[in-house]
Formats: sequence, C-alpha cells, structure tokens
Amino acid sequence: MRNIVEIVPGGMPVIVGLILACLLLSMIPIRPQMWLYPLVREVVVMKIEYQTRSMLTKETPHFIIRYTDSDVDIVDMVAEASEAAYRPVTAAFNYEPSGKTLILVYSDRQAMKQAYGWSGDASAMGFYWGGIIQILSPKAWMRNNPSVDEFIRTGPLAHEFTHLVFDHLTRGNYSRWFTEGLAQYMEYRVNGYEWVTADNRLTGKLYTPEELDQNFDGLSNQSLAYRQSLAAVRYIAEVQGDAKLNQVLLYLKAGERTDRAIEKTLGMDYATFMSLVNLWAQGNMQQYSKAAN
Repeated sequence: MRNIVEIVPGGMPVIVGLILACLLLSMIPIRPQMWLYPLVREVVVMKIEYQTRSMLTKETPHFIIRYTDSDVDIVDMVAEASEAAYRPVTAAFNYEPSGKTLILVYSDRQAMKQAYGWSGDASAMGFYWGGIIQILSPKAWMRNNPSVDEFIRTGPLAHEFTHLVFDHLTRGNYSRWFTEGLAQYMEYRVNGYEWVTADNRLTGKLYTPEELDQNFDGLSNQSLAYRQSLAAVRYIAEVQGDAKLNQVLLYLKAGERTDRAIEKTLGMDYATFMSLVNLWAQGNMQQYSKAAN
C-alpha cells in the first residue's frame, strides 16, 4: 500500500494537522481514532475524486460511477446493480451515508490491482477502501452475454456497499473478520449468494479465534477464513436473532471492541461463542460437494 503522505492531498502539512487533531482527541474518553478516522477517510475520497475526474461518469440517485471507454456498454448494468443494493443494505443498518458513493470500474484485474497500491486478493471482483468502492468490470469475469440479474446476485456491489455503510456507521471500529462476515451475510440475505468452495468446508480443521482476530488477511486459506466469518455472523443473526446482531453493531458504534461487543450482547465469553459457531456451522451451513457444484 502507498504510505499516507502519498495518499492524502496536501501531503505533510495535512498529516501534521491530523496528528495534532489526534492529540487533542486523545483527551476524549471514547476511542480517539473513531473521531479522527472519518476525517482522514473524507480527505482520501476528495483526493481520489480529483484523480479520477477525467474518467467517464454516470450518476444515479445514490452513486457516482466512473469508468473507461471499454465499459461504456456495461455501465448501465453497474448502475442498476448499485441501486439494487442500496435500499436493502441501508434498511438493514437503518443508516444512509451522506452524499453519493463513488464507484470506480476497472477494465481488467491488473488495472484494479495497481489502483492506489492495492495488494489484496488477486481473484477479487472488487474492494472497499477509504470511502470508495472499486470493482472489476463485469465483462472481465462474467461469461458470455452477462445479465443484470446475474451481476446483482453474484457481483460484488452488495458486499462492498455493506462494507462502506458499516464503515461509516461505526467510524472504522471493527475487526477484519467481522466486517467480511457481515458483508457476506448481506449478500446471502439480499441475493441468496454464498461463496462455497472445496477449500472452505467447515467440517475440517478451522482457524482459531486468535488467528481470525490477529491475522485475517494473512491466513493462507482465505476462502475458509471468509466462510468462518460468515458462519459467526449468521450464528448471531439466525440463532440469537436479528436484535442481537443489531445490538453488536450498536456496541461497535459506541466504541467497544468486537470481542467485547459480542460478549456483552450474548452474555458468553468469546471463546465459547466461537466454539458454538463452529458446532452450529457444521450442521446448518452448506458444505461443498461435487454433485452440487
């Protein structure tokens, strides 16, 4: 990733100002980074909006989509899928981000990987970072004659827009595994989509809570890490109830760590929670089989 001096418009003077703001905010008892984070995110959005001003642009009621000549024939599909994700996600969180969300569309994986120094999963169809949704053109991964319905169901927009809404709601206060579990849960709830592969069966050796908490992006089997994160969020919503999941979100919004938010909501320690999740997932979540795939 690029360093923050390269990312933030204005360079060092702005960074110094943000550091001084952080020092002042450290006198506030609730996690000072939660107050500073939205400011940094807005500065990043302004810079990327400026850097991409020469791209072609299409606006919808809630999104600004920027794309290149190669995607002129596909941008309406992106626009429709974006708006299809908006209402279900904002209704689920009872929260709407202010202004329009910027979506950048890249014609190929290499262009997306080079965007702003991104070094994420090479197979990803999109990613959320710094207040911006960035996606791979549907033409780069969908088969012949891609349809809007297929793109809505299997594309990345519900997932990435969930990241954005959750990020705004909690001011960045969450663990990586939880935001990925929540984004997948919204895909599952809205579109019925689950990422099921031969490598992410929940019936074998699983990652420990410590591994998920401390090194989510560095785990060798990313599909399993993601599947476990979905299992944890689905367990809260489907076994404990939607009200409990909403309470976890409220605790995160108030500044609690993810593990403490879950413990306070469910009345059990974190290790017990994860053990119950694993037991529940083995019998209640879809497992990969050749016949079904």
